[in-house]
Amino acid sequence: MRIGKTVARVFGYCRANAWPLFVAAWFPCFLTTLCLAVLALVLFADPGKAPTWLLSRGFDPRTWLSAIVAAPFSAMVLAFVLDRMGNAPEDGRVVVRRGIESVKRFAISGVRFELDRRILLAALLLAVIQLFCGFAVAGEHRLLFAGLMATHDLPLRPEDVAPWVSAMGAFNLLAGGFVLGWTYLFVGDFLWTGSFDPIGCWRALDGNLLRFTAIMFIVLAIVAILKYGLALAGALVLIPADGASPSFLTLMMIHFGLAWPFDVLHLVLSAATVGTILGAFRPRAVASIQPAAAPP
Repeated sequence: MRIGKTVARVFGYCRANAWPLFVAAWFPCFLTTLCLAVLALVLFADPGKAPTWLLSRGFDPRTWLSAIVAAPFSAMVLAFVLDRMGNAPEDGRVVVRRGIESVKRFAISGVRFELDRRILLAALLLAVIQLFCGFAVAGEHRLLFAGLMATHDLPLRPEDVAPWVSAMGAFNLLAGGFVLGWTYLFVGDFLWTGSFDPIGCWRALDGNLLRFTAIMFIVLAIVAILKYGLALAGALVLIPADGASPSFLTLMMIHFGLAWPFDVLHLVLSAATVGTILGAFRPRAVASIQPAAAPP
């Protein structure tokens, strides 16, 4: 598996299938943005009234509920893109399965929403990993400031805190990208094969583990550069130049208004990368469906 060739294959697949992939991903990502925006509005429009037991620095918005709210929609996008890569595309539809017998289907052109056992299990896996990582980041902040307070004179000066916060931010960015990439692979493998077998998935990629990590870092870095570059440009336009503090609604517009398109891009590219890798190294559960992704 060559890194450059695989990244080019992923972007080539997404370019050739841009509209079907957008149709598969836009609605779940829109629901993610909408739900997180409502959550932030409820909890942080008046920060003094937010229950402290719901708050945590390791999440965006800064509550652990955000990981639980976003997980089902992220799982949907991963499942929809992998279905399409496995030559099993679905037209726009809304499907809610409750048990085995009761199935509700509504055909809505251009909209796909599905809530069934496989997506709920994939969402559970995503939520558990994101909760663990978020609480780990929050714990790092507490340990950092406890250590600084124990070793420096109070009150702490900005020059005492800034280098450590920057170093911790860089470490969390790298560690978070690593964990996120492998989480997507294991969750995608579950959606691809129908069984949760991270050890088997790890063994299937034997000899390509570092290459896969590098590929995921490249994909995530491209999305991050585009997202934060556009966020900076939006902030320069929307935030008043006279130094006045922007309103809460303005900050909400900048943060969540830019989140939706990049959520689509991030999840589609990540799912396409995972699908390309799995199509090369892992057989799919349904023998009659041949993966569209050829071995890199």
